[in-house]
Amino acid sequence: MSGPNPLGAIAVSVGVGLLYQFMTSNSKSKIELIENFQQCIKAVKILRRHCAEVPVLGFDCEWVNAPDVSLLQLCSHKGFCAVIRLCNIPTPPSSLCDLLRDRKVVKVGVGITSDCQYLRTCNLPTNSALDLRFMAKLTGERAQNLADMYKDVVGGTLKKDFELSCSGWEAFQLTPQQIQYAADDAIAGMEIYLQLAKKVTNVKVFTDYYDMDYIPYHHDNLKSLITNRCSLQ
Repeated sequence: MSGPNPLGAIAVSVGVGLLYQFMTSNSKSKIELIENFQQCIKAVKILRRHCAEVPVLGFDCEWVNAPDVSLLQLCSHKGFCAVIRLCNIPTPPSSLCDLLRDRKVVKVGVGITSDCQYLRTCNLPTNSALDLRFMAKLTGERAQNLADMYKDVVGGTLKKDFELSCSGWEAFQLTPQQIQYAADDAIAGMEIYLQLAKKVTNVKVFTDYYDMDYIPYHHDNLKSLITNRCSLQ
């Protein structure tokens, strides 16, 4: 990848302990439901402003009939989470397209390969997607599902309700429970990232795993990069 290191700001910020200002409780995050084109433009402006400080976004999608994506969730390091109803925005603003395509902004989550594939089908190609399981293995943590990793790495509880996960994401009006459920995955992904990034002196070590599908029993053999020499003390 050419150009400046998209995560350089994080390596510096982590070194001086600034990133820990991110709220550790997702109840303190600001969640905004984005229902239309104009609201989407405003939300992307906020995300862009936050990405100018830390170019990483928690990332997740929901759908009813794949590959059509119903919801796109993006969370910044400041806890701003946009729950974007793509099903209500047939032609998303170019600013959202540019944000997802921007290789300098890393999108983090667990098992996000299919999300990116579906978004590409919806004319929203997404670059620099990083599966958090790669980060876990490379920093000495267990590569698990999002909820278990959130518990081990952050110390929080991520509620997983099967009925909500399979609910009507394209309903005329989403319930508060649906909105919170959708946002939680993106928020948790961001929090996990910030914790794991503190374990290395240079997060550039993760760039080799952008846009790569994590395959259990193959990538589980990855060795931790953490040593007494490179760990932050």
